[in-house]
Amino acid sequence: MATVSASLTLTSEDLTTDSLSLSTSSSLKKAGQKRTNLDNTTGVARKSTTSTDQYTLFYADEYTADKAHKVYLKNTSTVASEFFTVSLDDEVMGRLYAQDFAFFPWSATDGTKAAFSVTFAATWAEDDTAVFDGVTITLGSTETTAAMVDLVVAAKYPNFTVVETSTSVATFTAKDSNDLSLIEEGAASDDYVITTAGNGTGTVARTVAPVASANDIKITPSVATTMKLEHALLYEL
Repeated sequence: MATVSASLTLTSEDLTTDSLSLSTSSSLKKAGQKRTNLDNTTGVARKSTTSTDQYTLFYADEYTADKAHKVYLKNTSTVASEFFTVSLDDEVMGRLYAQDFAFFPWSATDGTKAAFSVTFAATWAEDDTAVFDGVTITLGSTETTAAMVDLVVAAKYPNFTVVETSTSVATFTAKDSNDLSLIEEGAASDDYVITTAGNGTGTVARTVAPVASANDIKITPSVATTMKLEHALLYEL
């Protein structure tokens, strides 16, 4: 089992009237555990940027909520005026100036992912199509509604997962809770497009409204010249 320790030392001869000497350390454990160590990591990496555009460093959706995750960040710049602004979604935590570092807990509380169902009915003819999320399902021959659902479920969508909830219904769930787009409902949806020579239908119904994550870790560089942020995430599943 991996063992990870963190330590912090603060010293000063003149910050206070007495000499400051503070040191603390911790062996990092999983949430609520005394003996089970934190044993997963993204590894240490450096992200290089050349613009002041904000970016998401860690997505809460990708990690288990309310665990003992720990985040390490360091501004590797040697230019005193250059800084990274660290935010939890829209809430600014603070700035990391040149050579500053941070080590803090992260709950990874995620949002609610949008979901909708498509109910297939009637007869599907050869060359009928169902188009969504850049993926086109094309029938090679006349199919039953159950076969249509199987084809939809077997497809790979870039932004959604899909499962069969009955022999005639496929349910789509967004991969990212920050995707706040609402799928148009009904049998003639502009978002889930059915083209059929027969009488096949696919009726869309929204089942879960999306709520954006409030806990993504976002970084904003202060300058458009090259800046590097060193980072690592220690996490549990």
